Amino acid sequence: MSFRLLLILLITVLFSAACTSSRWVVTDEHVIDPSIEPEIINERSVLLLQDEPVPDNPVISFSVYQIQEKEYQQRVQVERTVQRYRPKWLFLLLGLGGAAFSVLAANTDVFVPNASSEQQLSLNLTALLLTGLALSNMEPSGEPIFTGESEMMRRSGTEIINDTLRTDDAEFDLTVDLDVTFQDETLFSETDLPITNGRLNINLLNVTEGLESGMISPGSVVHLALTYGDNSSQYDIPITSFLAPYVTVTSPVAVLRNSASIQEMNIITEVGIGSSLELVDEEMEEWYRVRFGGSEVFLSRNAGEIEWMSEAASGTPDVFEYAEVQFGEIDVENSVPILKSRNPADRAIVLTNGFLEDAEPRQYLERDHQLFRFYMRYALQMQENQIHTIEMDSTDEWKRELQNITPADTSGSLFVYLSGFAVVQDQMNLRLVGVDEPGTEELPLLTTFVFDEMERINPNALFLMADLDFVENTGYRAEAISRSAQTQALQFAANSLLRRIPNSVAVFSNRPGQKSSLYAGEGTVNMRHHIFNYYWAEAIQQRNRTMADIIRHLENNVDYTSRRLHDRPQEIQAFGNFTLSISE
Repeated sequence: MSFRLLLILLITVLFSAACTSSRWVVTDEHVIDPSIEPEIINERSVLLLQDEPVPDNPVISFSVYQIQEKEYQQRVQVERTVQRYRPKWLFLLLGLGGAAFSVLAANTDVFVPNASSEQQLSLNLTALLLTGLALSNMEPSGEPIFTGESEMMRRSGTEIINDTLRTDDAEFDLTVDLDVTFQDETLFSETDLPITNGRLNINLLNVTEGLESGMISPGSVVHLALTYGDNSSQYDIPITSFLAPYVTVTSPVAVLRNSASIQEMNIITEVGIGSSLELVDEEMEEWYRVRFGGSEVFLSRNAGEIEWMSEAASGTPDVFEYAEVQFGEIDVENSVPILKSRNPADRAIVLTNGFLEDAEPRQYLERDHQLFRFYMRYALQMQENQIHTIEMDSTDEWKRELQNITPADTSGSLFVYLSGFAVVQDQMNLRLVGVDEPGTEELPLLTTFVFDEMERINPNALFLMADLDFVENTGYRAEAISRSAQTQALQFAANSLLRRIPNSVAVFSNRPGQKSSLYAGEGTVNMRHHIFNYYWAEAIQQRNRTMADIIRHLENNVDYTSRRLHDRPQEIQAFGNFTLSISE
């Protein structure tokens, strides 16, 4: 019997090692019961941002959404799990050991000889009790296995959830008040804006029309305030999201270069006024870095200004590129009449300070000089050795060149083309910029060395054309000078010349305070000369010989063309003997 009992105990132990049980476990105490419809406790309409603006589509869009507050019932959710158990081996060994001792004591004479029936019964019951305790004291083995069987139990509470739904209802009754501000300044304000098909579209270009480019920086934002019903929304829209910076060319002709320096070899092309080039960088002091034809090039800051634009408003920005035109292809550069036979005593001088190192050269200045030399060579039949080009600078070399010109001995004419930059210091002092002698700031340059050298050449007649840009007087004894005083400075210089050479005439391309403009405008109009030089050449091309006829041609055309192309006056100033003829 003892062996049968031990076998039963062994089978029981092995069975218990593989014992499993199932039970229900709470997985969520607040789960929404999907079988019960929620209760709508509140409902309202809001405008939410749908589409943000971009430079090629500066429209910001808002859509109407219904926000419903729904109350959901919550319950406790349980799920059935299966758990494996294993014995606590130490406790099992102790229990089974005690049970074996009781069995042996009850059924053999090893421990209790001649045990009575009552003792045997007690010891066997003790063995069964110890065995039961050893087998019942078990521990889980591994993680519980969820079977996927779940049930909703008791109600545990409620949960309120906001449900947002977009609406495309065309008859939706909602109007919006819009205020657009920039730097605390109102740009646009409108009430009762309608919503169409559940959307509100705002073209930011239309609502920011009062925004000037000079007020904008890359970090600028436009503030939108929308009010509808009892709700309001605020949005800060970066300027760069719907506008992009461009450089608009303000000069009649601007040069694009492949490096930030003024050199003859780095010129890429020329573009006209009104051209718009995408701005890449404006950090440099004197240059803009812009994009042209897929490449990054450089444009002088004096030639343009920054303008914030949208491609949606103007399409692809316009660029008026001028093709290269060789000298001789402009109408006044060919078909020159011969107005006199060659006179070896004639002299022609191009005298310029337009190429100073610290100044940006005037556009087409060299071509103007070439035009003057061309007419001296062919219309007045001078030889190359009779025509001189002298560039004035801060050295004395130009003075020596002027002093080396052979005198005409009263038998020839002297033609002088004076170009570059000048300043009116006072009504008796007209100076050329950058060529003054140290310590002689009080003296008008044109009435000293230059006019003295013209007198030394001793011509029978002198024809002076002065095409000067008058710059602001910021140097010695700088002070405000009236327009009449500025004109008197020209008269004073001309009178000084006439005292030296009575048979003289001086023609200035413009008054001080005005600008000598290029014959170039929007589109393809570009004669590649200054207006004054173009019509001076045209007057000779039309066989005008006397200065009276040439001056009349200039007066009839220069100011009119400047106003037509640039909307600014350019009145020539002429002094001296108008009866002189260039063909004598």
